[in-house]
Amino acid sequence: MLFEQKIFVPQKIREHPFDFWNEIKNLDCFSIVNRKDNLEFSKNPRLKKWMTHKNFLILGTGGSCLGGQCIRSISPDIAKNVKFINNLDPSTLRREFSEINPKETGLLCISKSGETLETIVQTLLAVDFIESFGNPEDKFVILTENKPSPLMEIAKYFNFLCLEHPSTIGGRFSVFSTVGMLPAMLCGINPEEILEGGRKILDNFEHSIEKIEEGARFVADQFYSGFSQHVSFIYADKLLCFGAWLAQLYGESSGKSGSGITPLTAIGSVDQHSQLQLYLHGKRDKCFTFFLEKQKSELKIHGKFMPKDFAYLDGRKVIDIFEAQYSATAASILEKGCGLRKIEIPEITSEILGALFMHFMLEVVCVCKLTEVNPFDQPAVEQGKIITQEILKGQR
Repeated sequence: MLFEQKIFVPQKIREHPFDFWNEIKNLDCFSIVNRKDNLEFSKNPRLKKWMTHKNFLILGTGGSCLGGQCIRSISPDIAKNVKFINNLDPSTLRREFSEINPKETGLLCISKSGETLETIVQTLLAVDFIESFGNPEDKFVILTENKPSPLMEIAKYFNFLCLEHPSTIGGRFSVFSTVGMLPAMLCGINPEEILEGGRKILDNFEHSIEKIEEGARFVADQFYSGFSQHVSFIYADKLLCFGAWLAQLYGESSGKSGSGITPLTAIGSVDQHSQLQLYLHGKRDKCFTFFLEKQKSELKIHGKFMPKDFAYLDGRKVIDIFEAQYSATAASILEKGCGLRKIEIPEITSEILGALFMHFMLEVVCVCKLTEVNPFDQPAVEQGKIITQEILKGQR
């Protein structure tokens, strides 16, 4: 079993006909895990040479970065040489550029459309910085759609290597494409392991569908019962970036036509001391998914002196304490009558992460079907981009 899902509220939406799966599971964002040419990009001679750099800086935002950051979070020590810039905070940009060694760093710039303002600004700044130390031609790889765009203009002007972003796959659904697989390789992870996790969900669909529909019904039931805020309470540091990825997936996919699931993320056990007060005594408009990695850690508490009030901790494994907090927090939320689901994972591996990616991408599509919105567009985001350009052009 890849991971276990337990839901602790009765489900009401049982008779809805889920007759769309044959169409959905064959969409490119899902079926790409079975495409034999999915990793063909890795054979490119220029890319192989570029990948010999010691350090890597990945530029992008949203779906262009979040999947890669999830993968980096479960990576071995080699991943410390892979950094992401996904914002336009000037102080962060200045610091990151000042800390890199231009001779030893390869830069990967990702934007599906090639028109994303953040990525264009990041790329222009990076080119200007690298160019001051020499020819930037072999330092950059551009990942974008094969069509005219500002990012493609930059690539052609400097003769940067261009890799193709699938035009049929949106950013938040792109983790199984080059967008996630190339960062995986840079982080020392075999991309085939992540793809295999996705395949185990997709290819065993008759088995997987029960869990996917069960999870979707849980979220949709809660939504129609007035619990429109969904909190991912994560008891696994390796999955903190997964929480951010899941928030984008749910927010951009479900938030349409004056409706939607509001995604929130809490860190266990940290947010037991901050957000939990709100969850237990605040407005009852939230449902919860708890994530726990069932770690096999032997780390124990020992000491010549133990405070009297904490004597019960002597000789206890830290993982036992951590799991006790997880169980207690979940129990306190259930006692308040809030809907709760538990996702328990034996160990967070590349394959497990791939399975989680696939499960939740399929789940969010199912939720959007139940709440009657299109999971694949984001019209409000596009409007924000237009207004930003108007402000910068002095038209507002």
